[in-house]
Amino acid sequence: LAGYRFHCPTCADFDQCQECLKNPKIPRHPHQLKPMPVAAGQQAELTEAQRKERQRSIQLHMTLLLHAATCTASKCPSANCTKMKGLLKHGQQCQIKATGGCSVCKRIWALLQIHARQCKAKSCPVPNCMAIRERVRQLKKQQQAMDDRRRLEMNRAYRGKR
Repeated sequence: LAGYRFHCPTCADFDQCQECLKNPKIPRHPHQLKPMPVAAGQQAELTEAQRKERQRSIQLHMTLLLHAATCTASKCPSANCTKMKGLLKHGQQCQIKATGGCSVCKRIWALLQIHARQCKAKSCPVPNCMAIRERVRQLKKQQQAMDDRRRLEMNRAYRGKR
């Protein structure tokens, strides 16, 4: 990838390449995208140890998120449980929200999205898990329909050239 990628500062996990941004057939993202220069081969690669540590940290946060969502103890012995409960409460009460630029909400939203993508529970106690999973399912369905249309058009164009 070279040139620019376009990052959404509002969404926790949205980037788009220059070609997709210019393509009129790809639906427009609802937020203002920030251009970020990208040079081929310039991105620093994480070492294996850094990758494992990051994965371990994410897994610990996922465990803590589930614990905090189900913990009913008023004085849970885990200090981290209290912190996570506070973050979840902030996410529910914040007036700015992630879409308005609240950095705390953005971090919470990122954790909730990671959880929802991994979660297989039929009824999950983690806030917004079911709604995020439904949204991801809808987006996958939309993407599949777009891919199918693109494939159909490519096949038509290919057959027309013969």
